[in-house]
Amino acid sequence: MYRVILYIFLNLSTVYCIQVKAYVDKNKCSINDLINYKIELQDANSFGDVNIEQLSKYFSIISGPSQQTSMQWINGSVTNSRIMSWSIAPKKAGKLTIPALTVSVGKKRYKTNQIIIQVIGSNNKPTDLNVFITAELDKEKAYLGEQITLTYKIYKKIDISIEPFEVPEFSGFWTEELYRPNQIKFKKVDLNGVRYQVGTLYKVALFPISGSEYVINPLAIKVQTQKKRSRRNKDPFFNPFFDSFFTETETKVLRSPERKIDVKNFPEPRPGSFTGAVGSFKINTSIDRDSTYVNEAITFRVSVVGTGNLGLFTLPKFNFSDQIDQFPPKEDFEKNVFRDALSGTMSWEYILVPRISGKISIPPVAMTYFDPNIEKWKKISSGSTIIPVIKIKGRIFDNSGLSKKEVELLERDINYISTSKPVWTKIGENSLSKIILLYLVSFLLVPVPLVFNSILGYRLNSETARASRNALSNARKKIKNTEVDSPIPASKIIFSYLKDKLQLTSDNLDPIVVEGLLTGVIDETLLNDLINHLKVFDGSYYGQINDNNEADIVGKTIELLEKIERQIK
Repeated sequence: MYRVILYIFLNLSTVYCIQVKAYVDKNKCSINDLINYKIELQDANSFGDVNIEQLSKYFSIISGPSQQTSMQWINGSVTNSRIMSWSIAPKKAGKLTIPALTVSVGKKRYKTNQIIIQVIGSNNKPTDLNVFITAELDKEKAYLGEQITLTYKIYKKIDISIEPFEVPEFSGFWTEELYRPNQIKFKKVDLNGVRYQVGTLYKVALFPISGSEYVINPLAIKVQTQKKRSRRNKDPFFNPFFDSFFTETETKVLRSPERKIDVKNFPEPRPGSFTGAVGSFKINTSIDRDSTYVNEAITFRVSVVGTGNLGLFTLPKFNFSDQIDQFPPKEDFEKNVFRDALSGTMSWEYILVPRISGKISIPPVAMTYFDPNIEKWKKISSGSTIIPVIKIKGRIFDNSGLSKKEVELLERDINYISTSKPVWTKIGENSLSKIILLYLVSFLLVPVPLVFNSILGYRLNSETARASRNALSNARKKIKNTEVDSPIPASKIIFSYLKDKLQLTSDNLDPIVVEGLLTGVIDETLLNDLINHLKVFDGSYYGQINDNNEADIVGKTIELLEKIERQIK
């Protein structure tokens, strides 16, 4: 009993004398080394809350925190320690400071001690020639809106395993991901007379959005390497046969070199019809039919085809004829996926409603773009478009001064005007009885359609709810029953799943529609994975990917659907 009281007293008394100390396993290292950073709380009854944001200025947080507890009896008193540890990596060479961090224990706050780390090496030169990564640019000078292709590659002479990594933020650029492999493929290459295996980690298109000099931050990845343990070579027991039993795993952080990009502004003067297009383009227009009728809608499409910063510019403003009602355009971008240079078709669809009959002319659509290859402005234009508008027979008036809505209302009113004289009939007693009976029967029959509609609605709702519940299992069955010789694209399976799950009326979807449907419904990372997967699998359907990857793609499809199922409520 006395021991219990003593133990409680000792622990209560230590709450008010907590000691906080920070330390590292090394204070000198290379830029590719990991540092084990620990914060120890002595005589604390719980782990503290630590704000480590200040660390991110000079160090990358690789893992942590991990926690451990120890207790010791020294000279009859209890000493307990709670240790929190992180794996961190320096971001640059030089003399770096781990700042004093704030540790909160209960309502009290404590400060750790500062630690100085001397980092050897350079961000621009690899410190380990056995394995390193590079950042390759196709150009170091570019105009505003001009594509710059950045490729991260890894070179190795030894066996390694690469852990998942995050690409850096490219501030000052609009980005378009070009390549992110699920599994890195290596090929042999000679670099300055040394044989390496090289693989592509990531490829991205960068489009500068303002004129200045920018620094591309390093890409950091964590790798595991095999390192032989030191031993005595003279020991007769050891021979090359046993070398594999005496290796240990070493963790390293590799960083690509910093790269600088000089962004040039456009030459002056800028044309008035320039709206930001940079690259090489063609423009054309089309209508969805050869002719139309008065007050009947027709679709007018403007398409810009080419290579450049598609999606970053708009059409110059142009006016249609006063004889046409127009609605805001629908914008669409169709990208060519399997090319390093961003190319495709940017289109705008206008709904037009002609107000009068005859031949209505739409003038040419013109725009100006900047061609960085020749460093000159170029103007392109479509041809004019003629729309034959036919007057509907039987119309008693010409609608030339009226709007579409006014025409519809006026015609509706005129159609219901009666010019004949009314005929009055005397009602007898029998007729009156029949009328009363008819009203009574009608009153009794009123609930019948309501009940019918209720039953039908319940049945329809039950069927859609059942389809929603079974959406995932139905998708699995479709994947399982798919023949190898004529596979169903994953997009069709995913679209069918979304139709059932979201209770849509059609599975005629595309990646843009899917993105609109699921934005805010599932998290952004999962949504991006889904959109990229749709593009990749459709590429395999048209012969862009080897058959060896088919099983991986199918597995990825099932994995994505399972994640979506868990997030959609």
